[in-house]
Amino acid sequence: MTRMIPLVFCGAALVLQGITPAAALPARSFERAEVFATCSGRLAALATRQRALRDAGAHDSQRLASLFDMLLDATMPDAIAQGVPVGQGTLWRSRGWGEMAGLLADLDRGAGGHDARRAVQSHIDDCRDLVLPRS
Repeated sequence: MTRMIPLVFCGAALVLQGITPAAALPARSFERAEVFATCSGRLAALATRQRALRDAGAHDSQRLASLFDMLLDATMPDAIAQGVPVGQGTLWRSRGWGEMAGLLADLDRGAGGHDARRAVQSHIDDCRDLVLPRS
């Protein structure tokens, strides 16, 4: 529980600055851990593709993936106390990576068209909205 204290202070600082997250986080630690791991995987997959394409956004995507890794590390002890197996965070992260890699592959092959592009953007926006305010 003591590892969560910095997150509480970060949230309080955002509220004091008048900035609130656009999306609500799940109430239970194991649910938050799953969201953080999934987002980390999604953003890591996006960053890998962006680096391969020499896209300038790769650095920002990787930094955001690292932020979700940090949030996952902070949340996992409570999630484990709630019965989540020790390696589950890695499985959730891999699932997020796989889902994003599949959508990005569809875009590269020209399959899925606007639906695949919209799904990629939606998944990334869902994650960004958890930690970054909309401007």
